[in-house]
Amino acid sequence: MMEKFSSTKVLDQIVNKTALAIEEGKKEIFGISESVRRENATLESELVMTKAKLSIIISDVDKLEIRTQMAKNMIKTINEHFDEFGEKDIREAYELSESVQLLLSSKRHEERELVEKRNTLERMLRNNNEMLKKAEVLEMKVSVALEYLTGNVVEQIKEKKDIGLKIIEAQEQEKKRISRDIHDGPAQSLANVIYKAEYASKVIDHAPGKAKKEIYDLQEDVRNILNDIRRIIYDLMPMSLDDLGLVPTVKKLAMNINDSYKVKVHLNTVQESVVEDSLVNLMAFRVIQESLNNIVKHSKSKTATIDLQILDDFLKVDIWDEGKGFNVEEIEHNPSGYGLYNMKERVEIVNGDISIESSPKKGTHIKLRIPNQ
Repeated sequence: MMEKFSSTKVLDQIVNKTALAIEEGKKEIFGISESVRRENATLESELVMTKAKLSIIISDVDKLEIRTQMAKNMIKTINEHFDEFGEKDIREAYELSESVQLLLSSKRHEERELVEKRNTLERMLRNNNEMLKKAEVLEMKVSVALEYLTGNVVEQIKEKKDIGLKIIEAQEQEKKRISRDIHDGPAQSLANVIYKAEYASKVIDHAPGKAKKEIYDLQEDVRNILNDIRRIIYDLMPMSLDDLGLVPTVKKLAMNINDSYKVKVHLNTVQESVVEDSLVNLMAFRVIQESLNNIVKHSKSKTATIDLQILDDFLKVDIWDEGKGFNVEEIEHNPSGYGLYNMKERVEIVNGDISIESSPKKGTHIKLRIPNQ
């Protein structure tokens, strides 16, 4: 008995030390992520200013090219009618032509430097964003491992058939998705709004027409940002799912995609029963939502078809597209690719089954079956 107690104590010490090490690793990952995010904020601000300067330089170059051409035309006229011009006029014309060309050369050099700087900043931002995505995946896995060790999840998994771990993982994935949606949508758009506003303020005095157009574009951008924010809120938890049920909510999702993207969604429904379990409704909706997002973002398909059947014993969903397809085995070994891993995790929570059939250039077919009990 004493030997068993000693072994348990040693095991607890090992688990605690492992948990502490993982916690330290998690802090370091988080620190790196925050450092990259701060660097991104600085880079984005610098990129906005660089683009503003570049716009002004491009405008200056355009004007100087016109002046240069005018100076050349003047020299040509002087050469053709040399006797009609005095020595002073000729000298001033050549001096003006030379000064304009020098200034144009200087501005073009400045333009090239700004273009190079802009490209470098954009490349650094892309690299940082890739690093952030990898850090987010690693942070999620570390969080799950830590929860596994410190939250008595081992016993819960044995008693509840892995549900505890799957819920934690799904929550972490959802947090990362929301973070990416905000960063790639409203955050990027707002940076562009700042750039346009600064540009409009610089040109409003000498080019009111351009400023007016920029302000008009700003209004459209702000409307689009508002729509993006509303979409993100809707994606978090569509209120109609609880109020109206699965079928009307999927219809609304299909209408939104038809209105917003170049993909035509065809929805066929058969409803012989109702789904009483709100979790089943939510998981089915999330799979449909993720599938349509993949079609819009990755498939290059012009159409998508959804067959949704709510029967007495099963909820059945079939989703097709005629897009570029993919190698299922390769994507399954890279879970962050198309959200397929996330789909399967969600479906398993409600004891459902999902299969994915796809191959390059032959589209994709997703089959979902969830017990309706």
